[in-house]
Amino acid sequence: MSNNSSCWSLSPRIYLSGYSIILTLGLLLNISALWLFIVRLPSLRSPTKVYMKNLAFADFLLVCTLPLMIYQHASPIGTDFTKIQTLCTIAATFLLLNMYGSIFLLACISLDRCLAICYPLRSQSFRRFAPWVCAGVWMLNLGACGSFYLKPNTNSTSTNECFSSHPLRVTKMVSTIASLFMGFLVPLGIMVVSSCSLLRAVRKSQSVQDGTVNRSKLVHMLTANLAIFLFCFLPYHAVLLSYQIWEKDCILKEAYKIALLMACSNTVLDPMAYYFATETMQKKIVEEKTRLAGGSGGENENNPSFNLMACHKGIQA
Repeated sequence: MSNNSSCWSLSPRIYLSGYSIILTLGLLLNISALWLFIVRLPSLRSPTKVYMKNLAFADFLLVCTLPLMIYQHASPIGTDFTKIQTLCTIAATFLLLNMYGSIFLLACISLDRCLAICYPLRSQSFRRFAPWVCAGVWMLNLGACGSFYLKPNTNSTSTNECFSSHPLRVTKMVSTIASLFMGFLVPLGIMVVSSCSLLRAVRKSQSVQDGTVNRSKLVHMLTANLAIFLFCFLPYHAVLLSYQIWEKDCILKEAYKIALLMACSNTVLDPMAYYFATETMQKKIVEEKTRLAGGSGGENENNPSFNLMACHKGIQA
């Protein structure tokens, strides 16, 4: 840590190490996830797979902005980024776009999983629109980011920072309220309600009573998903709110940089929690497809028992 002129800050080496780890693991995990979805399992078209594929793509795009972040923290203090200001603006826009894209898609996965298990028949007509829901998420993010970053004559990045520690557009009152409510509280509420509904459905299920589904493992999975969401995105939005309450000093700017690092770690935690949780997703999907092809009881992804088993096994159909 450093303390220059009574201004507390972390060493740039901490940020450099953190973003380097996230870049390496994020690329490896998300490219592996996209390869699994697109190359190895192209015929599997469950709605949740659509959401997870879009989530992996959003996380991958976010990871692609991190080399510039690493370059900023590796550069000497006072480096002038004027010559690459346009590139910095584009990278900052992509980072924000894909961070909120991940948030919305995580909420969609939770809601889709809940509908598939709690309302397997009534939700069929809605769940088939998963590709259009994903398109809506991307359009919403593009519109929001465009309003934040593409306005003329509004310079939010200082010349000695590529990714500003005090981004004016993001920390304005209107932007903060919109980000806090629509970009965090609403998705969090969807995840909490969906998880509670799912647990109630599982508790009443015959699959739990006869031991086919391990309820404790399901509880741990849902708890881990919510914990990851809060760990990654609660600090970031708390700092945005703090900008509206307290004086904008160097400590608050440092808190923003730490919170942004935690938010970016979501690109590593998502694959571990959703794509490769419990057991290899590919192996379990192949097992289920083989079982269904053998005509075992006419089960399908809209059958409640199948969905409970799928959720338990990490397929999240």
